[in-house]
Amino acid sequence: MSDIVVLQIRMELLSDVIFGSGYSIPGGEDVAVSVDKQGWPYLKGSTLKGLLRESMENILVWTGDDSNIASVLLGAAGWDGTEDSRRVHLTELHLEESPATPEDCFSSRTFTALENGVVKEKTLRIASCVRAGLCFTGEIHCLSDDVALLKRSLAGIKWVGTLRNRGFGRVRITAEVQERSKGFGPKISLPYIRYRLKTLSPVLATDLNRSRGNSYETKGYIPGSAIRGWVINTLANSDHNWFEEHRAGLLSDNVRFLDAFPYRQSPKDGSPLAAIPSPMGFYENKEETVFETVVKDGSFTPGLKRAGLGAFCALLGDTVLYWSASTSGAARIKRSIEEKEIFQTRYIDANQVFEGYIQVQSPELAEKISSSCLVGEAWIGADRYSGFGKCEFVGNCDGMNAPEWQTLYGPHAQSEISNSLYMLAVSPFTMLDEYGNPCGLNESELAEMLGIDTLSIELCSTSVTEYRGYNRTLQSRIPAVTMYERGSLFHIRCDHSPELSRLMEVEKTGLGIRREDGFGQVLFLRNTLFESLAHKKKLETDRSNALRVSTELRRKRYTWITKHAKEVLGCTLSKSQVGTIQTFCEKAIAKNCDLTELYAFLGHNLTDRGAQHGAKFEKIEILIKDVLDKPLGETLDTNCADSTEEKLRLLCELFDFTRKSGGEGNR
Repeated sequence: MSDIVVLQIRMELLSDVIFGSGYSIPGGEDVAVSVDKQGWPYLKGSTLKGLLRESMENILVWTGDDSNIASVLLGAAGWDGTEDSRRVHLTELHLEESPATPEDCFSSRTFTALENGVVKEKTLRIASCVRAGLCFTGEIHCLSDDVALLKRSLAGIKWVGTLRNRGFGRVRITAEVQERSKGFGPKISLPYIRYRLKTLSPVLATDLNRSRGNSYETKGYIPGSAIRGWVINTLANSDHNWFEEHRAGLLSDNVRFLDAFPYRQSPKDGSPLAAIPSPMGFYENKEETVFETVVKDGSFTPGLKRAGLGAFCALLGDTVLYWSASTSGAARIKRSIEEKEIFQTRYIDANQVFEGYIQVQSPELAEKISSSCLVGEAWIGADRYSGFGKCEFVGNCDGMNAPEWQTLYGPHAQSEISNSLYMLAVSPFTMLDEYGNPCGLNESELAEMLGIDTLSIELCSTSVTEYRGYNRTLQSRIPAVTMYERGSLFHIRCDHSPELSRLMEVEKTGLGIRREDGFGQVLFLRNTLFESLAHKKKLETDRSNALRVSTELRRKRYTWITKHAKEVLGCTLSKSQVGTIQTFCEKAIAKNCDLTELYAFLGHNLTDRGAQHGAKFEKIEILIKDVLDKPLGETLDTNCADSTEEKLRLLCELFDFTRKSGGEGNR
């Protein structure tokens, strides 16, 4: 088998291009461009894959080669997700070099439909375009034997994006092999391996329980089953004989893959925070000055509402410091021979770090996993052959005797344990009753595990949902099981205080079924720590200044356009007259912001065609000069760069909007 290599892709825009996002912006573009969290344009990996498939199929037909090669490399309908070493991974294409601001990447174009040679009513549309001359880069991971075909296929892609039949989207794509070595990680023989995984591209961790119709939700964490799949496939492909010898141990609950939670650092000193799911059962008032739990004694102050605690948290003194992973969404197209179906999917954003644990009882297996699987790049989640799921393990993995959250939030000594316990579901779980049926919490079995006679659930705050799965080996679905969701909190009363060692053993072994996939993880919170929680604080994540400025600027522009559209409509100008003014603004942009012709046109209509005609142009002249004479930041009431070109573009967008809106005075 040939080696896996990386093709570095470079796409140069030879004309303006529309990377359609599938969305429109109210009061703005009817066709919006795909942009990332910072506002920069990018080409989706799934779009690149579709273009690559089309080009490759054409080349295979023209050369008389086997047309099935395209399906081997890029997948085919009905594929069940089984790993294939020949199938290519590809990434999104992002800017090679970014301009000063995201706004510098875009221009707007307007379109109309004609009917009998005349513009058809209500057909004016605005499209946002990525400007010609920009370059985008990405990667394809493939076998060395397939490099030549992939390079020819990439070179055969000449047009990209929407409205290609109108001259948009001409590109030049080149690809070169990039040398890259994986290396090996440290050998760890302790029972817990802690790793940190960074998302280099969006990751699809589809949450089927919250997905509806043609809308697919994502989990806000990296599932342990996804890490398990990566580890198993890596070991099977890299050392097949060793894998077959140790298959039984790897696939049993002797190796447990816990979910990886969003990693955060303390805002005070930058130290790592030990993340746990945010506990349920907390309530607060509207001012968020009262914060208390119902799980402690079953009562809380009347008039409170359920507290918002995000998805994950750290317990610092008397404060719950909480956060959630960053997620986004995109519109995509599922094509078939008969039709195409548009659906929406949400995903975990790129450039986030997640921290997780792998519990391994065998030192030999721990050393193999840590040194061979938890280093370099990894492909995680769904659609990882369509531009999603590229990640990398950052730093070296650590060996530990217990997860850090167990050490920080659990009891440290026998004196801290009473007959009253607070048990938190760190991952979903359900236990089985004596007949083998899921029953939630089996009190008698848990009492036996804790070495006591009886226990009862005194109070709890929980939610339940169904959890499903799919066995790739057997190609069959795993039956759905109702489980307590992570964050469910139980106040348990025991007949006497259990031993600390018993609590730690339950935390180590977990509860219930499917523990090899990370289910069944629980944590016994230290009573004094939990009962002292009286405050909450949201952990603000660092957002790019470019993102904040770009988002704010777009919002301010559309707010200003909507507000001032009434002024334009009140001028009683016809649509053609408004369109003529817009034409002079566009001419001024094309002539390095020379305003001579624009002002001459306004002056002619104000003074040379009579008082009644001139009265129609008085308000529009005041509006135009007000925008052009004042700083743009003052006009929009925000901090932004000041340029005459952007002022003229703002006026063009205003005139476009009013011509589409119509009204009594603008017919």
